[in-house]
Amino acid sequence: MSLQNSYEITYFRLLKQMIMKSFLCFIFIMMSISSFAKAKMKTGMWQGELAMNDRLSIPFQLMVENAGKKIYVVNDLEQILMISHTKKDSMYLNFPIQDAEVIFKLEKNGESARGYWVNYNKKVLQKIPLTLTWNVSNRFPNMHPTKPIESLFDGTWEVTFQPGTKDEEKAIGVFKAGKNTEIAGTFLTETGDYRFLAGNRTGNSFSLSTFNGSWAMMFEAELFGDTLKGTFYSGISYSTDWMAIRNPAAKLRNEASLTYVVNDKKLNTAGMTQLNGSAFSLKGYSGKVVVFQIMGTWCPNCLDEVQFMEKLYQEYRNSGLEIIALAYEVGSNAKEQRKKLTAFKKRIGMTYELVLAGSSSKDIAAAQFPMLNGIMSFPTTVIIGKDGKVLSVHTGYSGPATGIAHKELTDKIQLEIEMALDLLK
Repeated sequence: MSLQNSYEITYFRLLKQMIMKSFLCFIFIMMSISSFAKAKMKTGMWQGELAMNDRLSIPFQLMVENAGKKIYVVNDLEQILMISHTKKDSMYLNFPIQDAEVIFKLEKNGESARGYWVNYNKKVLQKIPLTLTWNVSNRFPNMHPTKPIESLFDGTWEVTFQPGTKDEEKAIGVFKAGKNTEIAGTFLTETGDYRFLAGNRTGNSFSLSTFNGSWAMMFEAELFGDTLKGTFYSGISYSTDWMAIRNPAAKLRNEASLTYVVNDKKLNTAGMTQLNGSAFSLKGYSGKVVVFQIMGTWCPNCLDEVQFMEKLYQEYRNSGLEIIALAYEVGSNAKEQRKKLTAFKKRIGMTYELVLAGSSSKDIAAAQFPMLNGIMSFPTTVIIGKDGKVLSVHTGYSGPATGIAHKELTDKIQLEIEMALDLLK
């Protein structure tokens, strides 16, 4: 054999080995991609932890059903069906209404994940790190049954946030224990409620939290004698003390004393725009019953109210009812705000008028409603009669989590609209 032939054989042998290695590497990569594409979150409850800062984590829960085809964020009775998809090696869970998402990568064991929560509702984009762990049933895993087993917390409590300070705020706490260590509840305030809270209890203590895309909150409490004392955490930095005394008759101030009519001025529509960009005006609404919903897509209480208003609109639109949602949005780019509102309207199934009123500011809203003493809450609902005068004003909104309070408020608003439409004659 010649030296040249020897070199050629060696060359082709090496080339063959390189091709084989490249082919095997390609197969391995394709198998990895394929295995991830087929990978799904395991069915069952996943416990999440949001790392709000270096000292605070707020827990939440994901329920996975049908081999990952349905994934819910769970807050007691509230189950938010997420819109899921994968991109490369990450899983994306979009909130169906809120402008927020959860993004994560499953670990190799398929029983844990790491990622972050992206909240687009903030003026500055928020990305909060998170972890997920499969097959954890308790929202607060470290809370175990201890004596006394019976619940010490069921019922209605008179609550004070920031007690003893100039910013002291009254609220009503409603709690109900479930099986084992579970506990649920909410807080009613003069500007709305904290929606569905879920957690666990042990002995004289309990912890509650909620997570809905816009909010991540946690409440801790311990019973001392007849008084609950605890801490309330919200977002990446806010915390405050709170205390409560059991009081079945606890009430907040009459909402008529919060936001009310001070003169006969009309709504100032200057600067308001329809979703197509044209100026908004009240032409065509004269002689009709009109409900103005002062709201924002970033406000969970507002979203609860939108769903109620949609039901009212479907029931009474043929009787002459008009509902106009005036949105005060995060940011200052009107084109982007209108685009966001258009998508929101479609997602939530809203058929009544939605208008961009301005940026998310109570001062801006107050200037546009000069007939009122001010705007202290999103949402605020203003009902106008056929004569163009204000019939009633509702500050805040008590959502479904508040139970009786929710029914009382919605019944009252419905009755006011029926009377304004002359349906009760």
